[in-house]
Amino acid sequence: MSYSEANGYKSEYKGVIKIPTTIDNNGISYSVTSIGDHAFFNCYDLTSIEIPNSVLSIGEYAFRACHYLTSVEIPNSVLSIGNNSFQYCDGLTSLNIGYSVKNIGNNAFQFCYGLTSIVVNSNNVVYDSRNSCNAIIETATNTLILGCNNTIIPNSVTSISDYSFYNCVDILSVTIPNGVTSIGNSAFYGCKKMLSISIPKSVISIGDYAFYNCSGVNTIIVNGENPVFDSRDNSNTIIETSSNTLIVGCNNSIIPNSVTSIDNYAFYNCGGLTSVTIPSSVTKIGQFAFAGCSNLSKVIIKEGEKSLSFATPT
Repeated sequence: MSYSEANGYKSEYKGVIKIPTTIDNNGISYSVTSIGDHAFFNCYDLTSIEIPNSVLSIGEYAFRACHYLTSVEIPNSVLSIGNNSFQYCDGLTSLNIGYSVKNIGNNAFQFCYGLTSIVVNSNNVVYDSRNSCNAIIETATNTLILGCNNTIIPNSVTSISDYSFYNCVDILSVTIPNGVTSIGNSAFYGCKKMLSISIPKSVISIGDYAFYNCSGVNTIIVNGENPVFDSRDNSNTIIETSSNTLIVGCNNSIIPNSVTSIDNYAFYNCGGLTSVTIPSSVTKIGQFAFAGCSNLSKVIIKEGEKSLSFATPT
């Protein structure tokens, strides 16, 4: 029986909760085999949960927004973790995944940006945290699906998933290995203490807002052999080579004369940016390209033959 079916939804759950292996309901004893959808949804005073080895599945939104939940150990009996099950558990610092977990749902640990320790049992055949990397990696595809403030991305990883390091504000630097080919949407969104970004030659896809609001970045380097992106002229930027579009800037960026477009949010919240020169080659500046640049006091727009358009929010 599902724990939520037997016990009902109770938003007042708080402190330490130990889920029993059996529950009596109307005089009948049932084995607890699942934690139902929304079972502990928004129990923000819940600090610890003990899940017994009888549980086979954790439902959707089961622990969503349990803000003070600090650690979770998924026992070896659990086969599946539902969509959004631990979403917004931003107080979570440690996570242990048992060896039987075969499916982790969409956004299961999204916005758990307080994590410092992630361990997947070494006998798990679907997911791993190889080389003590403090991450969850989908073994078959070598895709990192969840990282944390202490993650070291293994050289064998080929893809970094959407939101995988979302708001990991204590990351100071990250090394993206040369085997990585894609960086997902909002992958490093809000990593405000990150000082540098280094893109290897293997990366051919960077998702929307991948480095959005990384306001502390001072240095950006793209490997000179990368066929899709570059940081030409030591510009401290990421430029899409084929379109000459500047997609990511930082506090120390210089916009090269060959750039024709500045992407949406390219310099968003670059508080250390004090001046910028827009070369005559630029014909378009995207929405919110310089929004939040609170110390930007000097903007020079060079004259050119082409007209310059400023995107307006829709």
